Amino acid sequence: MRKLITSSLILLSSTIFAQDQIAKETLERLNTTTRSYENLTINFEFNYKWGNLDNKKAMQIDESFNGILITKGDKFLLEIDNQIIINDGKTQWIYLADMNEVQIINNSPEDNMMNPNKLLATYEEDYKYTYAGTVSEKGKRLQIINLFPKKSQEFIKITIAVDATRNQLERVTAQDKNGASHTYLIKSSKSNTIIKPFNFNIADFPDVEVIDLR
Repeated sequence: MRKLITSSLILLSSTIFAQDQIAKETLERLNTTTRSYENLTINFEFNYKWGNLDNKKAMQIDESFNGILITKGDKFLLEIDNQIIINDGKTQWIYLADMNEVQIINNSPEDNMMNPNKLLATYEEDYKYTYAGTVSEKGKRLQIINLFPKKSQEFIKITIAVDATRNQLERVTAQDKNGASHTYLIKSSKSNTIIKPFNFNIADFPDVEVIDLR
């Protein structure tokens, strides 16, 4: 019996190691592909879910918005739901159109999830990762990988789906400490285009209220 248990543990350890190797190789290929772009523009659908969606009487939120993400290295610009978020790698500007207000904060590691370049560049240092299998969706073969932050963050788990044929990111879902899920579904993307600098030009927003929180 002891020999059987030992053999089972060895088999389990080998299986886990093999799965982690698949995750590592998939992330490395995706990182190499993403880094080969001078810049990347992504059109996506964002979905936010919170609460028990199976219980209509319970408090729940299920909202979706379309957005645009432009990345270059550790810089990004995100436009979604009357908000513009610009990050130059050191400083982040959050513009709220409804209030004509811009908040200025220092860059945070938790903002990496909004930038695939940063997320992929730091996955080995900042996250534990596991391979969760392969699924078929709309004729695409997707490899699913779970990332768990090594240090406490707002998001406790990030799941990415990679198109195994094109070696491109298909979907990112993050689960936060409050039980909500944040999903970015990529609808289209294009690389190496002409883009504007990653900074917030106050002159483009007349009478904007500036709140500096740095």
